[in-house]
Amino acid sequence: MAKIKEGQSVSLSVLQRKMLPAITLPMGEDCPTALRYALAKYDAGMVAEAYEGLYNLYLEGALEDQTP
Repeated sequence: MAKIKEGQSVSLSVLQRKMLPAITLPMGEDCPTALRYALAKYDAGMVAEAYEGLYNLYLEGALEDQTP
């Protein structure tokens, strides 16, 4: 389960906020199939765009693992 690191000033979309708890680190470049299925009611392009934004945050070091 991923979360935004404390002290980071990041603005997330509603879809990204829904996705974030389902993401495990380290993130892969491609959106996991299970996540795409879980968000099937959303437009596939929107899901891909939201995941890409989260992936970029991961690459920037703005995400951390919330799992104890």
